[in-house]
Formats: sequence, structure tokens, C-alpha cells
Amino acid sequence: MMQMAKQKPGDGFLGWLGRQIGHVRNAVKADVQKTQEVVHREARVEEAEHPDQPGLVLRRTVIDEVIVEKKKENSQ
Repeated sequence: MMQMAKQKPGDGFLGWLGRQIGHVRNAVKADVQKTQEVVHREARVEEAEHPDQPGLVLRRTVIDEVIVEKKKENSQ
């Protein structure tokens, strides 16, 4: 009779799934605004009618941003 290999708690599929959910939860909680500053932001919306189908409008939205990483301050 074959013996199955023993797994430590958290090594199986449910352990892996729990770790993935934890990573996503931490990413959602992270405050990105504290580490980055938007220096420039420009948003454009371009619209044009479809040449073959009158009444059909094509819309393109373009957002240009310049983001600067804030320097970490040392409290020493």
C-alpha cells in the first residue's frame, strides 16, 4: 500500500489561495499617494463619427501624467 506524503499546514492549495488573497488585500490597503506626486496631468477627449456608419461616434480618452517619486525622509 502506498503512503501519501505528509504536508505541513498551509502547503496545499488552500494555503496557496490564502497567501494570494493576502497579497491582494495588502496591495489594496497600500497608500500609493504618500510615495508619489503628480506634477502634471492633461486629459483629452477626441470624438469622431464613424465613416461607414452615420450616428456611430468613436471616442478616445487620453490621460498624460508626470509622476515623481517622493524622497523618503530619514528620521536619524
